[in-house]
Amino acid sequence: MAYLDEKIRGQVSQFLQDLQDSVTIQIYPGPNPELSQVFLDLSNEVADLSDLIMVAQIAEAPPLEPGHSGTESASGPIATLLDNQGHPTGIRFVGIPSGHEFGAFLEGIKAVSTHEAQLSDQAKQALAHITSPVHIQVFTTPT
Repeated sequence: MAYLDEKIRGQVSQFLQDLQDSVTIQIYPGPNPELSQVFLDLSNEVADLSDLIMVAQIAEAPPLEPGHSGTESASGPIATLLDNQGHPTGIRFVGIPSGHEFGAFLEGIKAVSTHEAQLSDQAKQALAHITSPVHIQVFTTPT
């Protein structure tokens, strides 16, 4: 089943034309095969629009974010973006990136590929003063 219609495919293809280095969308499917299949299919549709995007499925759950107890487990699907060397970038998506999250998914792919986040100069200056590791989580929810 195709999730992106021709108009959206064209827009996504145009958005991705500035990619520079390869990006791998590494997906842990989790226990719900229906949700994971949707995520895999959607990711493969995006990957079909650029030779620089690959999709890989993994069987082992990625480690949970800091702050989780040792008794919790990942529910998936979870996608981790890997750089052109196959290293995790710290960018990950839990659940299917649909609606507004789809734009963030594409922005994440582009940021990994181009090595540049779309931040204002003021934000870049503020971030330059951070001298120790910081854990940032952004949560989105449908409204």
